[in-house]
Amino acid sequence: MISYPCNDQSPLPPLSDEAAVTVLEFLQRFTECFESQYCGEIHRYYEERSQANRKTADPPPISDDPPF
Repeated sequence: MISYPCNDQSPLPPLSDEAAVTVLEFLQRFTECFESQYCGEIHRYYEERSQANRKTADPPPISDDPPF
């Protein structure tokens, strides 16, 4: 049985070596351009999530016992 890395999606069609490289290069270039265009929005999104995670995390319990 063939294993696919994206099991939740139908398998991708077979491609020639050249077509696979062409698609890969397009996706890499697209990702670079997308990140360049929307770097501020992407940064803000992850920064807000990081801050929200820090705010909702339970503080460590206070112990009367010194750690050492």
